[in-house]
Amino acid sequence: MNLDTQFLFAYGTLKSDQPEHAAHCVKPLSITPAKVAGRIWRLLEGYPILQVDPKFSLLDASSNMKEDWTQGLELASKGTPDAHDGIWIDGELFEYPLDERSLLKMDEWENFIPGIESSYQRRIIWIKDDQGANRIAWAYVCFEPPSRATLVERTSW
Repeated sequence: MNLDTQFLFAYGTLKSDQPEHAAHCVKPLSITPAKVAGRIWRLLEGYPILQVDPKFSLLDASSNMKEDWTQGLELASKGTPDAHDGIWIDGELFEYPLDERSLLKMDEWENFIPGIESSYQRRIIWIKDDQGANRIAWAYVCFEPPSRATLVERTSW
């Protein structure tokens, strides 16, 4: 594993085929298919939000992204998550340099500020890559959907 890069799982407006991608994402080093255990909800504003089970989350982002990523790798090295036989959400795995600026525009788009409560929280979560291997990635997610959000009955946005 390259310690100079980090990964982000995109499932909604940040996916490479969405108009918001060009406006809010730094060009990734690579993009590959991936999936995550969870459910997609539609916010009142029309945007998607991914609900994940806390057991598939390793840690919440702090103001020190590099330290968080290193800690996430250490936690991941201690074992993979339990099997999941529920719903899998399709998305894309973006590879970025391990640099604070890589995620800055996306943090702003998702209205994410470390330590501040908001609908989207950036967390390191377990995902499955296109080979079916367990990996970690950042994702903008929630543990509980906001009130008045509606469940999306699809596995992709």
